[in-house]
Amino acid sequence: MQRTGHLWRTRSEHEDSADDHAGIRRVLEAAFETDSEADLVDALRQDPDHWIQRYSVLGMTAAIPDSEFETLPAAHALVHRCIVGGQPGLMLAPTGVLPQHQGEGAGTAVINAVLERAKDDGEPFVLVYGYPHYYPRFGFTPASEVGITAEWATQKPALQIRILDDSATIPTGEVELPKAYGI
Repeated sequence: MQRTGHLWRTRSEHEDSADDHAGIRRVLEAAFETDSEADLVDALRQDPDHWIQRYSVLGMTAAIPDSEFETLPAAHALVHRCIVGGQPGLMLAPTGVLPQHQGEGAGTAVINAVLERAKDDGEPFVLVYGYPHYYPRFGFTPASEVGITAEWATQKPALQIRILDDSATIPTGEVELPKAYGI
């Protein structure tokens, strides 16, 4: 259930911002209780073939001006390049919210913001490997329905797609992730 009372501002990560990098790391380490997702973001940042600066989105509360919450992110979502059937695609991963802000709409705000950026840029689709009961609220459907698969996806229903451009030809085949994933 979404708690009310918080307004969320979103913005893209600032290039070469140590504060943004530290804030994103803080969010992801707290959300996942490990540094794996934060390390993934750091590794992707060093991969110009897969990193898209504008698609690293932070969410800060706008309800408490002049406080640390105004400048420190409470949520983060990243969309990066992947390959689908030999064609370029996009993958939403990772996303995270500080535990004390979960259920307040921060995750929804950053996911919606990054999907809107991709759509505005004319990207045809975004994939996600995540909870099948959570991502449909953002328009994701099973990727297998359009012929997209991934050998590494142990839970097949978790591989989902959000088509951003209904007129685009969506590639089919295997999803290849960046080397940062280590698979």
